[in-house]
Amino acid sequence: MANKSISVVLPNYNGRELLEENLPTLYEALNSHSMAYEIIVVDDCSTDESVIFLASTYPDITILNNEKNSGFSVTCNKGIQYATRDLICVSNTDVTFHKDYFLYGTDYFDDPNVFAVKGDIINYSGQRDRVISIDKKNRLYYKRGLLRFKTGSLFKRKSYDLEYVCLGCCFIAHTHHLQKLGGFDTVFSPYYWEDSDLALTAINQGYELIYDPKCIVYHKASSTMEATQGKLKRKIISNRNKFIFCWKHLKGTKRWAQHIFFMVASLFLRWIILDWRFYYAFVLAINRKISMPPRKPIFRSEEIEGD
Repeated sequence: MANKSISVVLPNYNGRELLEENLPTLYEALNSHSMAYEIIVVDDCSTDESVIFLASTYPDITILNNEKNSGFSVTCNKGIQYATRDLICVSNTDVTFHKDYFLYGTDYFDDPNVFAVKGDIINYSGQRDRVISIDKKNRLYYKRGLLRFKTGSLFKRKSYDLEYVCLGCCFIAHTHHLQKLGGFDTVFSPYYWEDSDLALTAINQGYELIYDPKCIVYHKASSTMEATQGKLKRKIISNRNKFIFCWKHLKGTKRWAQHIFFMVASLFLRWIILDWRFYYAFVLAINRKISMPPRKPIFRSEEIEGD
């Protein structure tokens, strides 16, 4: 893809300090290479001074505002729909960019079958030298009636279904492909499991996902989530989305039969031990799966172009 251009979409919720810390590294990475770009921040009803800071310090950034707090998928999709460039980078605000990120990350899109590129995501706590883990490729596996995934470097089981590129908190994609696929599935809103779902959906559609270890970002792990969301709420949503993810991607009569058996057994056991959280997550998952409309393309509309 000659003369590449890129849209950068940043979902934001009360990330004023993170934006101040990480936007300079984004600009350095973009300006290190001769490519046209636009930066789109979608604010999810922040209560801090995020929007004021952006408007006064970075007037070139396009700011979109949600009418209500909607979570990661909805917020990202708004920016994905608004994007106009050939490529798109979707990144959290707690991500610090290596200056050569876009040099390596945009190198693969001459192949029209490439959906996205993801590199090493170096997760750290507090200071950047306190590395917790490095997200590379993930492995999808089946255990006790549910599909699960784990970073390949932490994987201990002998067998697994698939090694794949889980997109994580920062990746570059072909804009048209991402819009055509419908962005993130909002059934997973407000957060968790949506990036792995997007990766598997793209693979199932015949697209290719690339992992390049030279494409590096640093991620301050859970900096936004832990500050704004309670542990119990996060656990229930994670379990709810684990069920939904399984129902979307589980294949084969044998596995479905095993899944039903394990779910019935788990529901009986959890009743005995009075684990209301399991029941609550399970019921939420069923209701969510039934009530949510299917994912649709999110191409930029004439109404948006005229805003």
